[in-house]
Formats: sequence, structure tokens, C-alpha cells
Amino acid sequence: MTIAWVKQINKAAFEKAFSNDKLTIKTLVNNGNTDLEIRSFDTKVKYTNKMLSKIKEYLKQKWYIKSNEDIISVAFIWPTVWNYMKSVAKQALIWGIIIMAVYILFAFVSVRQYFEPWIFSVVTVLTLMHDVIMAAWGYWLRMHFNPLVVVDTVFVMAILTVLGYSVNDTIIIFDRIRENIIKYSEQLKNWTKKLYEVFDESLYQTMRRSVLTSFSTLLVLICMFIFWNEIFKEFSFVIIVGVIFGTYSSIFLAAPWAYRINKLLRKKE
Repeated sequence: MTIAWVKQINKAAFEKAFSNDKLTIKTLVNNGNTDLEIRSFDTKVKYTNKMLSKIKEYLKQKWYIKSNEDIISVAFIWPTVWNYMKSVAKQALIWGIIIMAVYILFAFVSVRQYFEPWIFSVVTVLTLMHDVIMAAWGYWLRMHFNPLVVVDTVFVMAILTVLGYSVNDTIIIFDRIRENIIKYSEQLKNWTKKLYEVFDESLYQTMRRSVLTSFSTLLVLICMFIFWNEIFKEFSFVIIVGVIFGTYSSIFLAAPWAYRINKLLRKKE
């Protein structure tokens, strides 16, 4: 619902007035107008014309609007639409992970003499799951302390963004490991250089870049969280948590996990 701007709407008073309908409200000022996002956590509540009239009367009684003409537009999103969006997001997440795993499998086939390529794929998926779970956990904490924060399309978009950022950071490190394995292939053959030394060197070479890139990204996200509106606060919050844990997992989890799994399978080094 978009209305002409009158004054700041009292969210607590609105939700108290519609407590029987279990409605919550969010506000967003946009180009001199106010967007009201009204939700219900009760699936039995139906957004009918009667409900809309009830909301309009409340807004007029509290002088948030002077007449129905102050309401510029109204749009309803039914549960079926939300279910469709969840289904599409789930498919994008699953197919994205599968395609990335297959790509990594073929991209790292050149080092199969020293390292199993599929291990890179498995570890990449594991670190992605770790990052997504931690970002979702951080958002759950935010929901716990702020009941107006809910899981919506903004959250889904943020999770997909975290997914892309995390896999990029992990692949950069894995790619440097691949380059160094090829570079030191002769030393690895005659055992003058060990595989864990290649991993250590690769991590040191990419750690500075990963940390500085994540730090600069966090600066922008923190500014978005502090100065932008509520929608971007939720979006940036999820990505902030995702970037922090994504950087941690790429440096301290991905490469060590890959090396340990390969060592267990090959029973050497």
C-alpha cells in the first residue's frame, strides 16, 4: 500500500489495533510517499476488501491520511506467490551449487596426479553450506530481537548474494593451489617439496587479497546498514554476516579440509 506522506506511523499502535488479525507493518519513505508493507503471520487471515476498509479507517482516525484519495496504490501478495518465489529460489540455489561443483571438477582435472579434483568440488559445497547456514543463523538472531524482521524475498536475494561471494573467494584460493601444484610438479614427484607446503604457500599468497577485499566490501555494507532504509538494512545485514564467515571459511576451512580429505584417501603426506 502506498500513501501520501502525512506523518510517521506508530508501528506499535497499529499492530496493537490489529492484534487479532496478527498484522505487522513496515514503512518505507520513497519520493515523498510512504510505502506500507502489511503482513499477517496467520495463514487463515484473508486480505479482503473488508480488511482493506478496516485499515483505511484506522489510518484516517489516527490522521495518517485525510481521505481515501491519499492512498495512491494497493497491492496484495498472496501465499501462493510467496510459495512460488521460494520454489524458484530453492531451484536456483540447488542448480547453482550443482553447476559450480561440476565446473570445479573439470577445472581442476589437470592436478589429478597429486590431488583428487572432486575433493575441491565437495569442499566448495561444504563451505557454501557453512556460509549460508551462518548467514541464516545471524538473520535468525536479528528476527529474535526484532519481531518486525521476517523471512522474505530480500532475505532470499541476500542469501544468493552470499552464495556467489563465498564461492568466488574459495575458488580464488583453490585456483592458486592448482597453479602452484602445476608449478612445483617436478618437486612433488621427487619429494623435494611436500603437498602441505604447496597449500601453505598458496594460502599465504591469497590471504592478504582475500582479507583486504572482504574488508573493503564490509565498509560499504556497514554504511548501507547504518544509513539506508529498512529493506537495505536487512539485505546488508545478511551479507555482512555472510562475508565475515565466508572469508573465514575460505581461508581457515576450505583448504585445510581439502588437504585432510586428500591425505586420508591417498594415505600419504
